[in-house]
Amino acid sequence: MQEVESRSSEIVRLASDLIRIPSENPPGDVNKITEFLAKYLRDVGVDVSVVESVRGRPNLVCQTGFESSRSLLLNGHTDVVPAGLGENWKFDPFGGEIKDGYIHGRGASDMKAGVAGIVFAFALLHRERKELKGLLKLQLVPDEETGGQYGTRWLAEGGHSDSTAAIVAEPTGVEAIDIGQKGILWLKIETKGTPAHGSLTPYVGDNAILKAASLAKELQSITRMRAKPPKDIRQVIASSKRVAEQLIGKRGIGRILQAPTVNIGMISGGTKVNMVPDKCVTDVDIRIPIGVRAHEVLKRARAIAAKHDGIVDVISESPPNYTNPGEEIVEIVQKNVREVARTKARVFVQWATSDARFLRARGIPTAHYGPAYLEGIHGLDEKVRVDDVVAATKVYVATALDYLG
Repeated sequence: MQEVESRSSEIVRLASDLIRIPSENPPGDVNKITEFLAKYLRDVGVDVSVVESVRGRPNLVCQTGFESSRSLLLNGHTDVVPAGLGENWKFDPFGGEIKDGYIHGRGASDMKAGVAGIVFAFALLHRERKELKGLLKLQLVPDEETGGQYGTRWLAEGGHSDSTAAIVAEPTGVEAIDIGQKGILWLKIETKGTPAHGSLTPYVGDNAILKAASLAKELQSITRMRAKPPKDIRQVIASSKRVAEQLIGKRGIGRILQAPTVNIGMISGGTKVNMVPDKCVTDVDIRIPIGVRAHEVLKRARAIAAKHDGIVDVISESPPNYTNPGEEIVEIVQKNVREVARTKARVFVQWATSDARFLRARGIPTAHYGPAYLEGIHGLDEKVRVDDVVAATKVYVATALDYLG
């Protein structure tokens, strides 16, 4: 840890440099940031591979240490959500400015600070790999913000991510470890009607948009489904409700960890203002808590859609997922958070989702852990505390040494 502390300015500068390389997704061009990181690692002697499942979506992969029965994967994404209009920010969103103890800019927390931490930790441990008695892997992926199919999903399904444990450097805050997430069910529902002259409605024709409106309202009944989580995660979910209320700032919001949420994200339909629409498409985002089966939610959604002449197309589906809180990797991260941050780690499950789901689907015990200032993530004036970036890097290094040492 002494070397991490003595080189803390290098870690902070690396995070700042990454923010200065725009990698908004969409459009999803992460070539420059991947080239930058590849050079950084190659300069310290790491054998780096850059691989793509499709042109223009590069994944950086490398490993160090020694083949054994134990391996630890460090995973992070190089893409960020769009910054929007820069003039609305207090700081240049791609300036990486370091001021008042914070690093400012798009991706500061989500998740270029986390990437800087795991990359620095990997480079340091590569130089000291005699301390490792297992294999340490690093994977930096291009498209977590748009679903991960060209990055972690592709790598995981090809077996390239297989490890005995993994840490994803997503933003949690230095005192918190995320071990579970809700599932995703994204639907496109098409309702059909019968066209007619607008002057004759509602007596002639069948309005597809009105059907979609009724359908959308009835879909909210899905939020009344209640989860029955397994015993090994039940207590973590209960305590996570308080975490959710603290982070979101809304009393009672913790209920979203016990029931599905339903968001009608987009509706499009009709041809002309004076024509009865014969088709309407509704895009629906349903998040499924641990303890509710995705197929049961889909069955209910299809039944509701059928009542309104709707046809359901599943766009994306991923079940809720979690890592047992008693897994060794979770306990090791907890131990090091306690020693580095001088505080008891909060183990929680969250309401969103990430690439961790693809690793857990392969049976890899996976923990989320990364520096974060949660206000501003995916919004304006994103930032992260300098001290938290350094602290998280210490946790990465210590965890790798404990797990592989």
